[in-house]
Amino acid sequence: MFLKKIFKISTAIVTLTLLVACAAPTAVPTPQTSPTPLVMPIGSDTEWRLVVIGDSSLWGLGEAYASQIEKDLGVKVNVDDFALPNLSAGSVLGALHTGKSPNMRLEQLPKAVRDAEVVVMFVNPLDSVDPAIPLNFEGCFGCAAPQACETEAFAKYTADMSAIWAKIIELRAGQPTILRATDLYNPLVEQWNSCDIFAACEACWGNLSAAARQAAQAFNIPFLSRFDAFGGEDHIEDPREKGYIRDDGEHPTELAGQFTAELLAKMGYEPLTLP
Repeated sequence: MFLKKIFKISTAIVTLTLLVACAAPTAVPTPQTSPTPLVMPIGSDTEWRLVVIGDSSLWGLGEAYASQIEKDLGVKVNVDDFALPNLSAGSVLGALHTGKSPNMRLEQLPKAVRDAEVVVMFVNPLDSVDPAIPLNFEGCFGCAAPQACETEAFAKYTADMSAIWAKIIELRAGQPTILRATDLYNPLVEQWNSCDIFAACEACWGNLSAAARQAAQAFNIPFLSRFDAFGGEDHIEDPREKGYIRDDGEHPTELAGQFTAELLAKMGYEPLTLP
């Protein structure tokens, strides 16, 4: 369950696994863009591959976005769906750099990215934690204020996300690619209000969103805030009342997937100008 387990940080989690430790350094410079815009292939006989990389908050998006692209552009879209429970930035970074992972599905990720015309990503900061700067807002999943959720606590997460985007760009090797980043919606509006923790936890979600946005903007990757879209400008609207959250209180419905796909479509289909 992505909400109940995402940020439960233990000593074992804080200690990075050998797999992630062996990955390339996460400090990534902003790439220089090419002066020549790239063009996506479009036509009735054209096939695109869409790769979705995310935790369970992205369940259902692959199918919905593929259908939206096909409707808008008339191309056939094949989906490689890597929306996996509790998928973290550290595990994705390790798989992309080494091709190895305890999750056999993730071992297929590098090849999928090489073949992808479209990539959408949000992964959580579960193991992107600097022991010197704690990150723990588990209380927001219950009825307590967060313990540690300041902006600086997300620095390692931003660095890991930047390194992931850099590796995706490297794997695409100059081919035209549509890259889209997003963040995490909040299905806990009513709970936060009833526990009188809304202000503190809303700030936490905002810091998480800002960290993901910062990593994307370093590469000029368009960013969709589901935190804003699902909850409104002040984040006080309850997405459950809109039909976006399943009865489990956490995961997105089919309607939420379609809503997200439509928002992505409104951002257009311009590929990133790769270095």
